[in-house]
Amino acid sequence: ISAFVLWPFQTVMAETKQGELATFMKQVWRSNPVIEEANARVLAAQAEKRAASRWQYNPEIEYEEEDVDGEDKTRVFGISQTIDWNGKARSSGTVAQFELDAVTAERDEVRQNVTVEVLSALAEHKVAQNVLSLSVQRTELMKKFVDLAEKGLKAGDIDRGEFNLAQLAFSESLIGQAEAEVTVSDTRQNLEPSIGFIWKALPTLPETLPKISEAYEEGGLIMALPSIRILDNLEKAAKAAITQASRNRLPDPTLGIQGGQDAGADMIGFSVSLPLNIFNSYKAEVDVAKNEAIAVAKARQTALHSARSRLNASHRNYVLSKKAWESWRGMGAQALEEQTATLDRKFKVRELNATDYLVQVQQALDTEQASQELYGKAWKSWFAWLAASGRAEQWVRDLGE
Repeated sequence: ISAFVLWPFQTVMAETKQGELATFMKQVWRSNPVIEEANARVLAAQAEKRAASRWQYNPEIEYEEEDVDGEDKTRVFGISQTIDWNGKARSSGTVAQFELDAVTAERDEVRQNVTVEVLSALAEHKVAQNVLSLSVQRTELMKKFVDLAEKGLKAGDIDRGEFNLAQLAFSESLIGQAEAEVTVSDTRQNLEPSIGFIWKALPTLPETLPKISEAYEEGGLIMALPSIRILDNLEKAAKAAITQASRNRLPDPTLGIQGGQDAGADMIGFSVSLPLNIFNSYKAEVDVAKNEAIAVAKARQTALHSARSRLNASHRNYVLSKKAWESWRGMGAQALEEQTATLDRKFKVRELNATDYLVQVQQALDTEQASQELYGKAWKSWFAWLAASGRAEQWVRDLGE
């Protein structure tokens, strides 16, 4: 009956912790200065896109007046406009749109990197807290050991050497506890640059490691990665820049019209001018654009290969880490608790001397600490998988649902 009553309560608590983590991360997304910088760059790229899509040429007006003695005044008004005959604004707007898409993907990559960085720091802090709790437990055990050894020394059950050994072990446990406290402080401090706001209580990670499917769509995950989308759009922008450079080689005509009085006589005129690309044909700019497009394409191929290797490696690592942690929880955790209690009982009845007791207690506690480190590595493996698959932000959002 007690298990029946406790299970819903544990489920509600787990869901509450997951919701707290999701709320915490959403606040990070709103307040982190690196993300705010990326958002500003997106706004700047949007403005650049609007500017690039407009005509490069504005109309020009002119006025000429001439007054010669003995002649009627000459007054001529004129207006001229260079025509974007070759679609330069359209081509530059296309390049700017792809560049905007690349900057947007960069913003998504920044959000993902910050998310993984904060989650990893939370995991490190959680492990440090667990190790500190273990260090406190070690100190308490060593203090009880010293008390028992002192009683044994007075009763003549142990010699001075064993008592000194107990005191030494207690001193070492105090040093270890102090180091663990420093580590907790350091891991909390490491969170500050990534968060961007003041918090009262840090959220905790879910109690159980997330499940992962053995099969996954490799191609879809890789192509959706922000790092790949950046290069996709940069490649498109580079190819569009070739068209833009080619169109920039083509001259645009300037049309003008004038009207007024020339020496007292009414006049109207029309003019057409066309630049001659004699000294600079702008062919070099086209070659630059072509080679830049080739460079981006090669960088994209390299990135695809690296992303595929990272995705598969992170999947394997997490599967192994999760399996190792679950195996320990299924067999090792309960055995360690029983072993500590058994060692205390044996030492009290003198079935173990001080040296054997210390060796076995230290081994049990070291195993416990190793398990906490394994717990942290398992979470880091999960976060590495989220980073490699581009699912970090979506995983956090799913926690809040």
